[in-house]
Amino acid sequence: MNKQTIKNNRSKIMWSFINVALIASYIVLMFDSNTHNNLLATCLFTSYWFIRILRYGLNERAEGNQKRALYHLGLAIIVGMAIVVVGVIYLFGL
Repeated sequence: MNKQTIKNNRSKIMWSFINVALIASYIVLMFDSNTHNNLLATCLFTSYWFIRILRYGLNERAEGNQKRALYHLGLAIIVGMAIVVVGVIYLFGL
């Protein structure tokens, strides 16, 4: 195995760990007895989708699919704005 393959494998493992942590946190917070955590759980789940869409967009751009990359990056911007809105609602109790 060369160094580039090892680096790619480490990166995949790291991103998989982050995705599993976000989904596990979502499940724990969404299905506990405290209903005030549901908005935070929704923010975590939205963050999970933001990261996935952003990574898909960057991969499409690296492969040369500019239209699909713009589509994914546009979706990432929309999801990012949703994360900001949910965060403001959670922090300020609107």
